[in-house]
Amino acid sequence: MIVNLFDLEKKFPENISEAIAGYYGSGARDEVTLKRNRSVFNEYELLPKLLRNVSTIDTSCTILDLKINFPILIAPMAMQSMAHPDGELATSKASKVSNTIMTLATSSNKSIEEVSPYNDKLFFQLYFAKDRKITEEMLLRCYEEKYKAIVFTADAPRLGTRERDEKNFFKMPDHLTLGNFKGTSFEKFDDYEGSSMNMHSEHLFDPTLTFEIISWIKEKSKLPVLVKGILRPDDAVNCFKNGADGLIISNHGGRQLDTAVPTLKQILPIRQAVGNDKLILVDGGIRRGTDVLKCLALGANAVQLGRPILWGLGYDGQKGVELVLNLIHKELIESMVLTGCKNLKEISSDLITKC
Repeated sequence: MIVNLFDLEKKFPENISEAIAGYYGSGARDEVTLKRNRSVFNEYELLPKLLRNVSTIDTSCTILDLKINFPILIAPMAMQSMAHPDGELATSKASKVSNTIMTLATSSNKSIEEVSPYNDKLFFQLYFAKDRKITEEMLLRCYEEKYKAIVFTADAPRLGTRERDEKNFFKMPDHLTLGNFKGTSFEKFDDYEGSSMNMHSEHLFDPTLTFEIISWIKEKSKLPVLVKGILRPDDAVNCFKNGADGLIISNHGGRQLDTAVPTLKQILPIRQAVGNDKLILVDGGIRRGTDVLKCLALGANAVQLGRPILWGLGYDGQKGVELVLNLIHKELIESMVLTGCKNLKEISSDLITKC
């Protein structure tokens, strides 16, 4: 019986290979950050308000002028067809049914054009290619397909080493391709000692980028730009100084720099640094409705959900993703009732106490 996201996590490896399960689940090096992203939530306790009228709960919010049913967005995740044949198409359809925002990954199996018909609330996650022409063409495609924002991943000047992938010789299955790179040398992985993802990153990621690239992305895409991977308050300030429309506090799910700070700890200092009017999202280790509540109480406008979406996708395709969103939404409602909050504006910092 599936009653929470952890039940789906246990089922996930049943129908996929060890290498693919390792790819989705792994973190960098000793996986300290991967584990801390989750465990840090238990260091923050809730201090509920009582005797409030919580007979009606409103979880709706607006992100970049897009009204959604709850403050839980779908994070970008690569190669989703390894979890289910429908891949990103199923996730996009589930996002539409649930009325939330999905971010399509650069390294998706389904292309920008294939996914767009199924959802009118799509962001696109951008890995900035060394060949700037490739990047510019992708941004133009996003604009033409009516994507609503670009999520620029800033924490990947190179790929962090995931030792599970190295040991498993991870390689995207031969029958799959990267939909956004059809007709280029990046469409398929070549044979490579260790993880083929390392080969891919050595040729695709651009380590020369600085904050000024944010305005270039905005100019070329004609879309709002959110910067993903921010952990430092000073970096957050610089993002907004250079034209960012929002940022995502993220350590890449613990997959880049191991022992990097867990994301929950950085919400409050970043919010204090940038002010109350800036858009801040956060990801990393979110599995419960109380996790979402804590992120919002500390200053996030919304959260992004990553690996649990894949667990649902592997479990039952589109319906499985809908199940994931429904489960955590119900938990958020329960958490709001029990802490005396009838809408998101009432989720305030005084609900949180540090252990």
